[in-house]
Amino acid sequence: MDKIEGDTFVDIYLIGSLNSLNIRVDHRDKKSINIIQKKIGIKLPSAQKAIERNSLTLCWVSNDEYLLLSEKKEDESLLNEFKKEMNLTTGVAENTTDLRVWFLIKGDRAQDLLRKGVPIDLSEQKVSERNFLRTRLGEIQINILFKPLNEILVSVLRSQKDYMIEWFEICAKRGTEINF
Repeated sequence: MDKIEGDTFVDIYLIGSLNSLNIRVDHRDKKSINIIQKKIGIKLPSAQKAIERNSLTLCWVSNDEYLLLSEKKEDESLLNEFKKEMNLTTGVAENTTDLRVWFLIKGDRAQDLLRKGVPIDLSEQKVSERNFLRTRLGEIQINILFKPLNEILVSVLRSQKDYMIEWFEICAKRGTEINF
């Protein structure tokens, strides 16, 4: 994990890749649902939520799409086995690990940093721990996973990594905080 340096009001780290599977499932297909619940031990989250268990996080993306994340290298064989089983059903699991790069924003003002660029209301009454949002920052698509509210994971497409680093360096400088 590499820290993005500078005189910032939050700590920002470039994590790099997280093991991830994009999962598509028809909710009428009980076999696919059972594989998700039994193999990874997580029920499907509701809209804009994420559920974490045993170092795996299942995030709601849309009514038929989920993102499964793992921060541990040891989970790779479990994810490969899960992918094989899902692809034998009407559901689909695709490895998306290499498509995105992840950042961790830490600090009491972590939400303030994102408020500078996202078009959604990130006030505490709208956003809570374990929310997962897919939105835009400027002109690029980002994913946001709120762990605790002062630890936020953000992902962008790998090709947009340099843009995101530059944006963080500029918008996180001390003196540029948003005061609410």
